Formats: sequence, C-alpha cells, structure tokens
Amino acid sequence: MDIIPSDLATYGAEAKKLLQDLQSRNERMFLVTFLVLNTADNPRQLGNNIFQASSIAQKYNCQLTRLDFQQEEGLMSSLPLGLNQVEIQRGLTTSSTAIFVPFTTQELFQNGKEALYYGINALSNNLIMVDRKLLKNPNGLILGTPGSGKSFSAKREIANCFLLTSDDVIICDPEAEVRHEVA
Repeated sequence: MDIIPSDLATYGAEAKKLLQDLQSRNERMFLVTFLVLNTADNPRQLGNNIFQASSIAQKYNCQLTRLDFQQEEGLMSSLPLGLNQVEIQRGLTTSSTAIFVPFTTQELFQNGKEALYYGINALSNNLIMVDRKLLKNPNGLILGTPGSGKSFSAKREIANCFLLTSDDVIICDPEAEVRHEVA
C-alpha cells in the first residue's frame, strides 16, 4: 500500500464513497453539462462579467472553461430548446444534480421603498424583503415555541413599519406586553 500514489488512494476512497451512495442511498448518475452565458453591451464590460463569474466559481472551488471557437454552440445550448451542442459532460449523482434544477427554492424579494426585512431564506440564504400591501394576502402570523422570539419579531416589524412607511400602526395588546415600547 505504501507504493500507491496519494492521489490514486484519494480517488479510490472517493470511488468507494460514490459506489456506497449509489448502492445504499438510492442515488443515480447523470451526465450534466453546465453552461454560464455572459453578455454585455461592450467588450470591456464583457471582460468584467467573465472575470466576476470566474472569481465566483473559484470561490467555490470550481473552474469555468471558455468555449473558444464554440461560442455559437454554447449560445444554442444555453437557450431553453433542450438541445445540447457542447460535448463537455460530467457525471453527477442525483443529489448533486438537484442543485442545478431551477425553482427548487421559493424566493420572496421585492424592490420597493416600503419593502420590509422579514429574515433570511433558510435554503438559499437570500434576504426576504416584502411590501405586504402588494401581496395577494397581506395578513401574517408569527408562530413559534415559547422563547423563540415571537414578541421580538413583532416589535421589530412594528419599528420597521413605523420608520420606513407612512402607514398607521395599531397595536391590539390585551396582555399589555408592549405598553413600555409605545408609551
């Protein structure tokens, strides 16, 4: 075992883990082509966009390869036609492939001067900013276990609404929990 190169031993361990996932966790293998389309109004901005995309990919230990002399095939493959003209594929398991499927997380972000902060999406780590008056149903409930911060959440929303909007704030507080804050 001492004469086996370290990279071969590492790849062997990864192969064993992959085989175990395929056998025990009901995983399947998929061949995936992942394309990133960069567009811009001028060549300088395009270079900046490509540099930014590459730096984001490198941040997550990924490498983007430019499709030199295959730009047309890359463009046609990135259109939602279901036609892949780029013959660069990588084998991924079901759980790894599911990350690339769009619409797996529900986002709620509205750009507006009266949009209030409601927290962070647990799946995507994106901000939840909403103007509840523009939603189909503007009502809301704050649910949670004792001590989980329901009162604090309600007080934070009241303060945000008071500071950022011109709305009237009416507090119905039968147990007088917020009498000191509004006095």
